[in-house]
Amino acid sequence: MILATMISRSAVVVSAWGMGYLAGRVGVPLPWILGPMLVGAIAALSGHGLAESKLVRRCAQVVVGTAVGHGFTAGILLSLMWQLPWMVLFTLWSLLVAACCSLLLERWGRLDRRTALLANLPGGVAEMAFLGGDTKGASTAIALVQAMRVTSLVILLPFLLSLILNRTGGVVPTSLGSGSLGVGTLIILAVGYAVGRGMDHFGIQNAFIVGALLVSIVDALTGFVGADVPGWLFIGAQIAIGLALGGRFERKEVARMPRLVSIGLLVSLITSVIIIASALLVARPLGISLPVMTLAGAPGGIAEMVITATTLGLGVAEIVAFQTVRIITVNFLAGSVAGLWLRVSASLFGESGSGRGP
Repeated sequence: MILATMISRSAVVVSAWGMGYLAGRVGVPLPWILGPMLVGAIAALSGHGLAESKLVRRCAQVVVGTAVGHGFTAGILLSLMWQLPWMVLFTLWSLLVAACCSLLLERWGRLDRRTALLANLPGGVAEMAFLGGDTKGASTAIALVQAMRVTSLVILLPFLLSLILNRTGGVVPTSLGSGSLGVGTLIILAVGYAVGRGMDHFGIQNAFIVGALLVSIVDALTGFVGADVPGWLFIGAQIAIGLALGGRFERKEVARMPRLVSIGLLVSLITSVIIIASALLVARPLGISLPVMTLAGAPGGIAEMVITATTLGLGVAEIVAFQTVRIITVNFLAGSVAGLWLRVSASLFGESGSGRGP
């Protein structure tokens, strides 16, 4: 049994690498995430999915954060400071849009209002599911809708943006992960992991990528170690992220909530379109290109949006900044926003149909 499990898991990982390589050869954007994500979803839906490993996911986030952080300079950081109020305001606007659209999820998906809100907030899958509390099926419903949003954006945005960029001059991927695996790299990765673990202890979502990013930026600015991650390790991190995304669509959960899958996808897309359209409206005043602001404002995962940017040859500074501010803001305000939304929406639209379940 153990041998069969090892063979099955190894086959999934090798297939993920092969699909990523093939996707890259045929010109699919974001190949090392989309290819493995497809393999992970097929494996999960067929009952042979990989159980998500927290350690692997955290290490992958540390690698991505370290690779991205080395692209920052003092000039870039200073240029981002004046945009900070806009980042906070945009995050609050995103929360309002997500809350209003959650009423559609409540009505069409037959969820109680709190569950619908947490499922639609642009936060982390695990963090929002944890806030779902003890309502029957709430955590699963929240995780499923959150996964639908991130997955749909990871699939759609690279293709749409690549079409736009190809019409305006072509795509030149940004090179990340150009270092070698030496002692310095291992030190930076270890410190980044330690900082991420400390942030995670305080409940910061996506703590490991943010922690590693901060450590990498400090290293890039000071040149203390000056170590970057090797390309093969960066590819491995993308494969792990892709498998984790695809593996969330477990057969028993999708089969148990078929209506929620379609409704969750629809409401997620409506929410994402409104938020991204809002981001495009502020792109010109901020002096940010439309493709960059699309990824900066998109309610997807920070790792996925940053890797999309590098694949398309876009600058990552604004994307990292906007996504990080949203991560921190949503993390601290999600519980309070949920309570406030229940009170305000009850006075405006009546009480939630809390007896309905997924």
